[in-house]
Amino acid sequence: MERKKSHMQKQDNLKKNYIWNTLGTTFLSFNSLLFMIIVTRINGIEDGGLFSFSYASACIVNAIALFCGRTYQVTDDNKEVSEATYINTRILTCVIGAVLSLGFVLINHYNPGKASIFLTLCVLKCIEALSDAFYGVLQKRELLYIAGKSMTYKSLLGLIGFGIIDFYTRNLYMSCMFLVVLNIVFLITYEGRHAHKYVKFQYGLKKRESLTLIKRSWYTFAFTLIITLIINIPRYIIDRLLDSEAQAIYGILSMPATFIMLFGQFVLQPSLTSLVEHREKGLKIEFQRTVRRIVLSIFGVLIIVLPAAYYIGVPLLGMIYGVDLFAYRWLLLGVIVGGAFYASSTVLLNALITMHSTKIQLILQLCMFVISLMIAISVIQWKGLVGSIVSYMLILILQFISYFILYEIELRKSFKKK
Repeated sequence: MERKKSHMQKQDNLKKNYIWNTLGTTFLSFNSLLFMIIVTRINGIEDGGLFSFSYASACIVNAIALFCGRTYQVTDDNKEVSEATYINTRILTCVIGAVLSLGFVLINHYNPGKASIFLTLCVLKCIEALSDAFYGVLQKRELLYIAGKSMTYKSLLGLIGFGIIDFYTRNLYMSCMFLVVLNIVFLITYEGRHAHKYVKFQYGLKKRESLTLIKRSWYTFAFTLIITLIINIPRYIIDRLLDSEAQAIYGILSMPATFIMLFGQFVLQPSLTSLVEHREKGLKIEFQRTVRRIVLSIFGVLIIVLPAAYYIGVPLLGMIYGVDLFAYRWLLLGVIVGGAFYASSTVLLNALITMHSTKIQLILQLCMFVISLMIAISVIQWKGLVGSIVSYMLILILQFISYFILYEIELRKSFKKK
């Protein structure tokens, strides 16, 4: 009877985990888009550009603060690292992320207004990274629905509160500070309270455990960080060479690419198990077919998306954001094509990980970072805002080509072993 009750409880938790986690991650994914609409509509395009750049930069700081995310935390069955150490190490990486943000602001000599928005959003993303450590504690106990609820409530309350404060004050700093306060309140009263039931928080780091964690996850961290930096290179060149209006238009035009990337993930996720099985059984042809099918489906969707973007996309984006984008119609198509190449690169990346090709990917990404930086600087200097979109597309196409070449090489080596 007890066993049956426990089984039913487990099934109920799995259902709640799926529903609430899906809701939470979906709201979180669209937060930046919705915040951008609010800011551009209420504050104008200049503040929209400032917010777009600061939020994108804060996401990079978030990658630093996360270090390796929940992946290692929830799969550490041997308990080499205590959960208290995971949390304390995350606090350390959050502090490092915040300090690096401050350093970046000082190096670039941002004015007080820009610096305050930039740093506030970076602190926000550091708090979110700390929340993620608590989510890991809950996920290990199949209580992910608690994390999902937290993400959902924070997103909804954040959007409502942010919108109301910005509408009445027209003060972007106050609106962003509200998000920081909201996340701190949830961190202490909801996420931390639930996690504390299962983990005894400790002061100070256990050096041996922390070094084990860092050694185990540094590669994944470095790899993820470089990829995030590469895709954001045009934003930083715009920040140096152009103005906030150009930054806003770039941010608005690059939004639709996110949907193509999400579609790529949607198609890829169900096929990951098949890729692993084909690799383990040495089924090279089936492995290739699976990868080819996913990539072709991503580019196939462009047949519908590109005409729709050309005739409907620009007027729709202009109406949503309150900005005239007619002159940038062709650039929107370039962004979407770039998004398709990025999504396809992600497919090849996962295929390479399945073939246990890891170290060479880090070298490839470092080379791509240098090349991407050179392309962005030269093209944006030459063509301004148009150049930023062109460089975005060129960077993602080159990334796909480099991954495709590496994929073909590793495919022969990996299956030859079988």
